[in-house]
Amino acid sequence: MSEMAIWFRKPSEYNHAMERETSNGLEWASEDSRLSTRGDIIRWWEARRHTYNAAILAVGFVSFLLVMIAGSAAVKPGEDFEEPLAMLTRTVIYVVMANICYKLGWVVDTVWYNGNPRKRLYKSGLILAVVLSALPGVWAVVAWLITVYTGRKLD
Repeated sequence: MSEMAIWFRKPSEYNHAMERETSNGLEWASEDSRLSTRGDIIRWWEARRHTYNAAILAVGFVSFLLVMIAGSAAVKPGEDFEEPLAMLTRTVIYVVMANICYKLGWVVDTVWYNGNPRKRLYKSGLILAVVLSALPGVWAVVAWLITVYTGRKLD
């Protein structure tokens, strides 16, 4: 059905059709709407991939800065809290693995297909990815706070 046909529907039919057919792909489908095929489920997940990547990129960037700043303040001069080249390599590996795990989300969703995307699965995966992205920065801040409290730099 085209977008034009949606605009000429009765008001009672308008809400559900508008949500499914003119959505930019980032709104949640209503609880009573069902996606008709596994392909629809995959498109639902893929429409959210950019949001997922943007979230872990933003948190990862802040985490990287915290490691470089707070981590450097926590160690003795001339020492690296984390080797910068190794950290960049691990970042690339992490991004690839995070996207593989994201793909597993829609694979699980289509294997145990029930007609609706599992919003809770998406939200849980997003939260887990953001928390994992933040851990290096959190560790660097904790290490810096330990050095402030003890007065001794880490080796």
